[in-house]
Amino acid sequence: MVDRLKPLQSLAAFAKRAGARAYLAMILAIGAVTALLPVSTSGSAELSRSSEYELKAAFLYNFVKFTEWPAEEMANKSEPFVIGVLGKDPFGAALDKVIEGESFHQKPIVVRRFSRLDQSAANSHVLFVSASEETHLPAIIKLLEGQAVLTVSEIENFANRGGVIKLTKESNRIVFEINVDSVKRAGLVMNAQLLRLARIVKP
Repeated sequence: MVDRLKPLQSLAAFAKRAGARAYLAMILAIGAVTALLPVSTSGSAELSRSSEYELKAAFLYNFVKFTEWPAEEMANKSEPFVIGVLGKDPFGAALDKVIEGESFHQKPIVVRRFSRLDQSAANSHVLFVSASEETHLPAIIKLLEGQAVLTVSEIENFANRGGVIKLTKESNRIVFEINVDSVKRAGLVMNAQLLRLARIVKP
């Protein structure tokens, strides 16, 4: 049964090594790979969830590669590029493994976890908002308004509610929505390839 997970794990590792170009390959392979996820028993379901978040961690990393931040955000090379996780972390060690040894604009990429939204969390370049924070979502969106933060979440209607990217598993496929207005308000620029692969949300 564990052998069934190897294609997914290899795909995530390939995406980490090859970067942006691998992202497109990963999208094309999603249908074939996720069809291998075991879902029949409780034990298998647990493995399926683990593999799902390994793949979502690779997506999160590649969102970075297809996005540009304002020049002033990238200027200080002594400060790391921060991927923050706000609330209950669904990734476990998967996200740390994906970004291990990676950099962006010569800034080392690090993962930081936050139990609540404070200024440290708001200073992240990417902020994954966990489903545990859904009741606080309006306040989170308001606090981050106009800041150069790429917000990503699995919360229902996240993109429609002002977030940047809604990420989810749908019929054994990883899909994502992008709110292009939120992208502009954050001062970010997304690669056209990424936008073509997304479901575009315009509230």
